[in-house]
Amino acid sequence: MDINHDFEKSFPPKKIKDVDYIVKHYLEGIEISKEDQRIKFILDDPYAPEMQLIKGVYVIYKKAILELLEGRIRSIKSYEFTSTKQKNRTITDEDIEYVLETATIVVLASDNSQLLSAYFIAGSGKKINSILNLCRGYHENHEDKASLQNFNDDLAVVNEMGLLEEISVK
Repeated sequence: MDINHDFEKSFPPKKIKDVDYIVKHYLEGIEISKEDQRIKFILDDPYAPEMQLIKGVYVIYKKAILELLEGRIRSIKSYEFTSTKQKNRTITDEDIEYVLETATIVVLASDNSQLLSAYFIAGSGKKINSILNLCRGYHENHEDKASLQNFNDDLAVVNEMGLLEEISVK
């Protein structure tokens, strides 16, 4: 069994619309315009993608999701996640400025307008990095041992979170 070939088949680069669905549906992110002045300071970060490449900006603010991304809750299938999620309240677009200090902001970018080619995270990010790394897909540049190990680590993190099936090709 060729592990590189299996990874390439199971984890091709995802389309922006598919990553948009993952962020909105599983991470309950709220999409916000990249032109919104409330996030201008975030997009001014030197590591943020260029404005013309940005295909989506999302605010992830719900406590259960943030605790999952920070590692305080292990899985979406856990009792802790379910009970914390029941206490969440949904905010309106007008309320976004009040949660920006504690929220995680996710910026998706594409250099071809189709596939996720880059992303940027402002806020808690270790586990969301793993999710988005898998969404970027397995590339041939992962053939060196360190890159392959990092990809395997991301797989383990996302699997533990209970989101691997939602990200891998079915």
